[in-house]
Amino acid sequence: MRILKCEKGFSLVEVILVMGIITLMLTVLYAVFMNSSSVYDFNTEKISVQQDHRAIIERMAPYIRMAKKITINESYDSSNDKVRFEFTPIIDSPSYNGIGFGIKENGEFYYRKCIETSSGDFEWGNRMTFINSRVSSFELSQDDGKLTISIELLEKGGNKYVFVDEFYPRVPDQGENGGEKE
Repeated sequence: MRILKCEKGFSLVEVILVMGIITLMLTVLYAVFMNSSSVYDFNTEKISVQQDHRAIIERMAPYIRMAKKITINESYDSSNDKVRFEFTPIIDSPSYNGIGFGIKENGEFYYRKCIETSSGDFEWGNRMTFINSRVSSFELSQDDGKLTISIELLEKGGNKYVFVDEFYPRVPDQGENGGEKE
């Protein structure tokens, strides 16, 4: 057998060096991909919590503005509504004159309407959940005509996010605090 010195090829050292470089590049690309994937998941969860907060506030805001009476339940438990807004029934809509908000035992945030059952008779309806996040705290306070709402939402990872919103409802003067407390 004759060895040809003119033939060109790769030596074993060159092949191992190229394989090492490729492995290093794949490792770096994998790390970048995994990092971007975790950042995406992190941001998606935060956006979801913020959207749930916005859904709560957007659901409550019109009722706060048109409320004639705001009742905050200080001795709150999951069998009662935390807050109720009562108002004049809206023309050309299903007859209801109030809406209540609260937290179910499992942390679901709900609302329920006070529906007209017969002419002039109103009854509180079923509790309807409308967000995905769990709510660990829902507090309201009224001072100097300002309604402050504090909502603490839990993300799936267990982190808590507190949102505080302030409203100036158009409630007629009903005593010192501008509303009623039970």
